[in-house]
Amino acid sequence: MSKFLFVVPPFFGHISPTLSVGATLIGRGHQVTWVGIQEIAAEHIPAGGRFIVPHAELEEHLPEIRRILKRQDDGPNISGAETLKLALEETYMPFCRFIMKGLERIADEFQPDVIVNDCITFAGAICAYNKGIPYVTTTPVPPDVGGDAMSAPKVHAWWVRNILELQQSFGIYASTAIVNSGELNLVFTSQEFAAIAQPPEYMKFVGPVKGRPNNTPFDWERLEKAVGPKVYVSLGTLLVDIRKDFFSKLIAAFADEPLTIVAATSPDIFEQWPDNFIVQGYVPQTQLIAKMDAVICHGGFNTVNDTFMNGLPMLITPIAYDHFHTASLIEKAGCGIKLRYKRLRVNDLKAAMWEILRNPQYRSAAAHIRDTYIQAGGNDKAVEYLETFAASKRLVAF
Repeated sequence: MSKFLFVVPPFFGHISPTLSVGATLIGRGHQVTWVGIQEIAAEHIPAGGRFIVPHAELEEHLPEIRRILKRQDDGPNISGAETLKLALEETYMPFCRFIMKGLERIADEFQPDVIVNDCITFAGAICAYNKGIPYVTTTPVPPDVGGDAMSAPKVHAWWVRNILELQQSFGIYASTAIVNSGELNLVFTSQEFAAIAQPPEYMKFVGPVKGRPNNTPFDWERLEKAVGPKVYVSLGTLLVDIRKDFFSKLIAAFADEPLTIVAATSPDIFEQWPDNFIVQGYVPQTQLIAKMDAVICHGGFNTVNDTFMNGLPMLITPIAYDHFHTASLIEKAGCGIKLRYKRLRVNDLKAAMWEILRNPQYRSAAAHIRDTYIQAGGNDKAVEYLETFAASKRLVAF
């Protein structure tokens, strides 16, 4: 059996798939530990696993960590170039520096056979490289971050320059970026949806993974009594500041429509909600989407994957970060309609939603993507790759 150390950012959309994979690894007898910058709720951690935050080493950085996390809400209000700068220079790179000392200590104590670093959590790869520990990368979204040398050469050059400078600050003078593994990168979508015709050999598309505990209570009886098509709405766990504006437009569009909106947001943002809105801050999302007819979301990939795994179409309103790339892929696959958040109009919302609900082509296309997801293999395939990787590294060591 092997020891796996997952290194994750303080963004639940990136943590969630690793919890599912970790649960399967634990079930197969492996030891699994997570290292992160912020604690997560105990009920999310698979039985037998540990989630460690190196509080002692992070204490001096807490004010800056809070500022950076709050800064994520600025994403909807800045340009694309500014968003990339916010992501790389103001978020990913500082988080790497903040967590490194604690991560190195935990790695020394746990002695993992494999480090699994999230694609934006560069510390995992740098720590592994410096300590000679084999490492794997997990990518929860269709690969596109940072552009590429052909379609966006200036962006790509800027991205690589920053990464090389970051690596050098930790004593790594390689001529190429090592912050993502060049041996195994697990991507939690299908190759067809990602629209990458010839991926590198190390990039393995395993589709969505499942199994993370979520026992959040919900008023299922009220949902059963709801009339008309049921539509789930989520903005994920970030983007707090725009929620009131976003949901006010949904109320204006759908309060008098013959459908039911299930909104995953705090009920407190309005004193009163329309009768056809069911509102709850935290929900059992996977179970809920299985009972829906369509989904409205901003492009957070856990919600996108849950939607596709149920063969449902979606109305997607990209707001920042990787949302725009995901939205483009959804439209390209014929699975939904994209409406830009900054140009979101009530009449467009209403028309797009009924088009998605009434036109069977969207659902048919979504069902096709579901089939490619299932064929990708999910948890079993991801764990097979990890176990094979760990075993091959043990053979090399001996």
